[in-house]
Amino acid sequence: MTPSSSLTLIRDAWEGWRKDVPNEPAEEGRIRAAQIHAVARFSPLTMAANFINAAVVVFLVREEANPFVLAAWSLTILAVVAVTTRAWFLRRGRKQRLRASARAIRRATWHAATLAALWAAVPVLWFGSVSAEDQLVIACLVTGMICAGGFALATIPSAAYAYVGILCAGSVAALLETGNGYVIFLTLLLLAYAWIVVQSVANSSRLFSERFRAEASLKERGEIIELLLNEFEQHGSDWLFETDPGFAVVQHSPRFGEVAGVAGQSLVGRRIVEMADEETGQALRLAIARRQPFRDLDIQVDVAGEPRWWSLTAKPLFDESGWHLGWRGVGSDITDRKVASQKVAWMAATDLLTGLPNRARFRELAALRLETARRNGSSFALACLDLDQFKAVNDTLGHPIGDALLMAVSRDLGELVDQGVVFGRFGGDEFGMLVSDFTRRSDVVDLARRIIARISRSRTIDGARITVGASMGIAFGPGETDTVDDLIRNADLALYRAKDSGRGVAAVFDDRMHREAEERRLLQEDLRAALDGDQLRLAYQPIIDIRAGAIVGFEALLRWQHPQRGLLSPDAFVPIAEESGLIEPIGAWVLKRACLDAAAWPKPIRVAVNISPAQFGSATLLSHVAQALAVSHLPADRLEVEITEALFMNQMAESGRFLADMRTLGIRIALDDFGTGFSSLGYLTRFPIQKLKIDRSFVSGPTDPENRKAVVEAIVGIAVSLGFVTTAEGVETAADLAWVRDLGCDQAQGYYFARTLSAESVPGFIAGFADEFGDGLGSQAAA
Repeated sequence: MTPSSSLTLIRDAWEGWRKDVPNEPAEEGRIRAAQIHAVARFSPLTMAANFINAAVVVFLVREEANPFVLAAWSLTILAVVAVTTRAWFLRRGRKQRLRASARAIRRATWHAATLAALWAAVPVLWFGSVSAEDQLVIACLVTGMICAGGFALATIPSAAYAYVGILCAGSVAALLETGNGYVIFLTLLLLAYAWIVVQSVANSSRLFSERFRAEASLKERGEIIELLLNEFEQHGSDWLFETDPGFAVVQHSPRFGEVAGVAGQSLVGRRIVEMADEETGQALRLAIARRQPFRDLDIQVDVAGEPRWWSLTAKPLFDESGWHLGWRGVGSDITDRKVASQKVAWMAATDLLTGLPNRARFRELAALRLETARRNGSSFALACLDLDQFKAVNDTLGHPIGDALLMAVSRDLGELVDQGVVFGRFGGDEFGMLVSDFTRRSDVVDLARRIIARISRSRTIDGARITVGASMGIAFGPGETDTVDDLIRNADLALYRAKDSGRGVAAVFDDRMHREAEERRLLQEDLRAALDGDQLRLAYQPIIDIRAGAIVGFEALLRWQHPQRGLLSPDAFVPIAEESGLIEPIGAWVLKRACLDAAAWPKPIRVAVNISPAQFGSATLLSHVAQALAVSHLPADRLEVEITEALFMNQMAESGRFLADMRTLGIRIALDDFGTGFSSLGYLTRFPIQKLKIDRSFVSGPTDPENRKAVVEAIVGIAVSLGFVTTAEGVETAADLAWVRDLGCDQAQGYYFARTLSAESVPGFIAGFADEFGDGLGSQAAA
């Protein structure tokens, strides 16, 4: 379990402890009762342990402790033990409660907190006054209490957290008062043990609740199955019959009359074939004509205007001479089974949320229409539709609202259906569309645009105002060799192109898209081998303090030495790495390589490493950073991570936690390309950012110089107010350098100082920097 999931469970436990939830599911009360019962079972054992441990403490501190304080503490412990043990004895003969309120959890939490406070008093009051041997005993005792108590209370997480937290706090306070040389180490060790206990409690509590729910669900299903079996036994639908050679009834059991809708009347003389509908009746005639036994032959009949299904099993009767006398058999009313089977078939072919054909059924329909179009030479198109910003709806408003939105979208699609159009849902927010028998391809494109416009309208769902967009990719057929899978793939590629084009549009597939996709696939396969094949490289660009005229750091720039394509820049392969999940191992390699290179540079020159927003989806990013620093022995304050504003758009919580952890380690945070994104001032005050990197487009871009000057001055003003450092990117000439210096920038980087340097060239650049740039920077600073 990750620390973030543990914190979520702790927060949920606190919310459940803090207040009662009105109209909560009955299952929650049963879970609480089971949690309390699980803890109460061990009350005699835990109270015995408290009593024994109290006796040990009294023995250890009897000479150093104030007798009145020790007596009061001992009596309080005895009282808690006595009250708890008595309550257990009174409850043991009673039937276990089936439900418990949130107040019962709060009482258990207060009880645990009280007991923890009593035991926390031991190290606080007496740890520093006893001998080293007695301190060791008390330390072992308290540590054992933390671990044992935490696990004993594991099914009630709020009680366990309160118990462990209070006892741990008292222990830490006692350790800090001793002045022992190992106090920091011991404190960290104690906190680590406590954190392990807290994580174990969170995990155990979750598993307990999940197991309880699973057992309750299993029991409920068992009861349903038992009920169905009893119903079947009491209302069996089998009957016996005998007919003449023409399958006219000669005799039958009473049950046959009941299922035929003529209870109490005779069916003698009625031909069963005539009771069946045309299709199933024909199958029965063929079976009769063969005069061979048949089994489980299903026929559909009409009973009182209602369609019913019977299953017939019969064998022919012959006399000694082989003369056919008739038939004898058994029948069953299988209507319920048939309806259930049809429902299962419907469910297997239908998206249950929207009622549209699901992916499998959509593919079947597409195959049928494609074959018809190929046979008749008619037109055919397949389209993929994807909602834009749908994930944000789920994340912010919840999945029920997201489901309601999907149903609303499916209704919109249904209103646009005509004779030649079929919609289906692939899953999530992905839909498919089939169009056939159209005159012009432009008609399909126009339909797609109408669909996008219809879906993109604003709507209110459960009081929430929601606006999402839509993008579509269209593939036309049939080609000579096109299969359904080919067309779905082509429509998907066109959909990706539509999204890359700004979303909210419809794109038509062409062969170039396939070639580009194939090239990306091949590049992805090559990228998988790049790490193992030692093909990745780091180049460095210096970052200069333009006031002091000194090198303050180098930005690490990733390159790929492809064996066939040559040296590739990040733009050619980083997006592929982000999509394929390869960004995590590549990012780990970059961090490690950059830190190892920087460790050889003179202090305090830093190395700046770009962190992709895709890396923040990995729980191991923080460990990669820590490992890179540990392996390289690079001080944390010499590592600077560069992030972009895109990081905050979809991963705000994860980003905040990571950046806070980075600052705790001493790592510097720089916001790259500032001014080109959303540039929200909230990011600057909410997150521990220390540097703003001004994008090169404002330093030497095509924009009017006055406009660029206004932007740079504004950014510098913000940085000065917030105490940030500013770095101007793209400084290519001495004039650029003088310009950004006059505007108040602190640092600069760009081709004016150096193009990208290999790791081997960095030491030489550092050594020759003063000779090459020192006078120029100094004179500009003086000016």
